[in-house]
Amino acid sequence: MDIDTQAVEVTKLSLLLKVLEGESGETIQTTLRLFHERALPDLGNNIKCGNSLIGPDFYDDMQMELMDEEERYRINVFDWEAEFPSVFQRRTAGFDAVIGNPPYVRIQHLKEWMPLEVEHYKSAYESAAKGNYDIYVVFVERGLALLNSQGALGFILPHKFFTAKYGESLRKMLAGGKHVTRITHFGDNQVFERSSTYTCLLFLSRKSAHKCTATSVVEILDWRSHGVSDPASVLGMAAPGTEWLLVAAELAPLISKLSAFGTKLEDIARLFVGLQTDADDVFILDQIKVKGDRVLCHSKTTDAEHWLENGHVTHLLKGSRSIERYQLKGVSKRLVFPYFVDTGGSELIPPATYKSSFPLTWAYLWANKERLVKRNRGRMGAGWYGYVYKKNHARFRHPKLLVPSIANEAA
Repeated sequence: MDIDTQAVEVTKLSLLLKVLEGESGETIQTTLRLFHERALPDLGNNIKCGNSLIGPDFYDDMQMELMDEEERYRINVFDWEAEFPSVFQRRTAGFDAVIGNPPYVRIQHLKEWMPLEVEHYKSAYESAAKGNYDIYVVFVERGLALLNSQGALGFILPHKFFTAKYGESLRKMLAGGKHVTRITHFGDNQVFERSSTYTCLLFLSRKSAHKCTATSVVEILDWRSHGVSDPASVLGMAAPGTEWLLVAAELAPLISKLSAFGTKLEDIARLFVGLQTDADDVFILDQIKVKGDRVLCHSKTTDAEHWLENGHVTHLLKGSRSIERYQLKGVSKRLVFPYFVDTGGSELIPPATYKSSFPLTWAYLWANKERLVKRNRGRMGAGWYGYVYKKNHARFRHPKLLVPSIANEAA
């Protein structure tokens, strides 16, 4: 099952070529003569093209005349019961097994090019009903619903939903129904080439499971060759909706005891989304030298050096480059932050004020106007020199605990 017509045709061709392995013209003629069958099977009833997540009910509340042909082709609704009648007309309707590698795409990206589908997901799926999410959680909910009463599901997917806010609804659904039977957690091992994803194998049953077996893969090659993995426990499944914490089996009692008391980091600190400029190549520069009240910086977008106001262009830390254990290193990034900030939030510096107060930086932004105006589909308007997403600006000057953006362990 795939929404991409080309993927469907390539899959059919690959399977038919597999059928022909080891065959010759003589054996094919013998098959035709003895069994009066075609040499190659018709895979049209097995390999289907359509939208796994959207059925014909999508059009119930949709005004068809407002949709053009391109939108209808892109959405490509799919009726599972009509396309697989032998599966859904049985006494135990549904599939015995659902296996897949669902797409991993954050909803913020989907909103740009498939807004109609995003709105439908919010009303049709519990896992997408509130907040931001990744589309793979919706595929898990859909796959589980397609199983018959004795069916099983196996997906490879990111394990981020174990702890992420967007995974709360899915965790509640899976833990509440006791659907999880097995988890193989790959930690920071990379299972896909040329793609940095942190994945797990998730196995579910439609009926409630007696227990969940979890393992942690330390060395991916040992696991692939010999199935080597360490026993693990998933804490948090007993309370639907809470975060899942995968720990070594022998540490589970200690972690459970520590979690039961004491002040936690979430009680004294707040994690928040960092800067979202949608034009880092313009707003983030490399410092070359400071001279009085000016700073000379190199811009990636212009590939040139620019003098800017030293007091206005603030220092910027990059978690993967500047933050090390107990120290900061290589603090050479500068940020153009075109806002006035107070405790209530931030306000974009008016053009006239900007030009008079920080003429060098304004001239630099003006030189990049064409690049900045194109952001957000050209809807920046008079605030073309601001950030696309204006969030948490008042929090950046608070005291902070700093850690690298990606780390193998807590130092």
